[in-house]
Order: sequence, then structure tokens, then C-alpha cells
Amino acid sequence: MTEKTMRAAGQAAEELLKLRGPKYSMSNHEAEEKLRELEKEESMERVYICSQYGSRGDKATNLELAKFFCMTVIEEGKIPICPHLFYAQVLNDDVKSQRAAGMRMGLELLKDCGELRIFTNISEGMKGELLKAKEWGIPITIANMAVIYSEDQAAYAEEEIAKELREVLNG
Repeated sequence: MTEKTMRAAGQAAEELLKLRGPKYSMSNHEAEEKLRELEKEESMERVYICSQYGSRGDKATNLELAKFFCMTVIEEGKIPICPHLFYAQVLNDDVKSQRAAGMRMGLELLKDCGELRIFTNISEGMKGELLKAKEWGIPITIANMAVIYSEDQAAYAEEEIAKELREVLNG
């Protein structure tokens, strides 16, 4: 993704998050309704959020986007698993051993997921996650980019991600 596209995506995500209220909260009614739905289910599907953190673009913007991506999964009634959102708070991505530990722990979380969903162009760190998901038979999907972009931009972004995904998975 170009710097201009990343900036636009960040601004769009920021605006969408503002519409959702502080701390990305649902109304009390929405939260109660979601809890009732969840109580009916035996277990919730876990969706691994595969998106950029530090390799391209601004880390702060990428973390805000990750929060938004998690919210889209929550709204589907599923559990988002987004290691870089948590581990960025406790590990230093610029320290090689800490980055490796975070990646390793993220892969452990991936094992319990029913889906890996890609939300951004593929970074080096994401490649390892994608290859492990393939190896473990975890379905890989590309997020509906229309939650961030206009219809035309979304179609283009999805095509670019699909092309990168084919390159990663097919060597």
C-alpha cells in the first residue's frame, strides 16, 4: 500500500471509529443483545486478524486500524485474535528477540483459530502467519475492504491482496 493509501485508510478508520463512540463501545442495548446471542452458542469462532504492524506505514495508524478490524469481527459475533494489538503494548518490536517472541506467541494463538483473515497488504511478518495457516489447514480469507474504502478502491485493494497472497502461498 502506498503512503497516501495508508494515510487515507487511517483517516477512514479514524472516522469510522468516531462514529462508533469512545473506546469502540456498543450501546447498552447492542451489548445486551450480543451477549444473548453469544449465550445461545456453545463456542464462538476465533478469527485471526492478519494485518500490518511495523513494516509499512505508521505503527500508531496500524494499531488504530487493527482495533477497527477487531470491531468488525466482534460485530459478526466472533472473537478477534490480534496478537500485534496486545503484544505491541508489552514487547518492543524493534528488539529482535522480543519481535521473535511476539511472532512465536502469535502463531500459538493462530492454532486455535477457525479462520485467518487478511486486512492489509502482506508484510514480511504476515507471510509467516499465512504459511503456517496453510500448513495447519486454517482457512485464509481476505476481508471485505468495503468497510474501509469506496467500492472501487475496495475492489482494487482486494485484488492486490489476492495477488500477494497467491505469491506467498505458491512460492
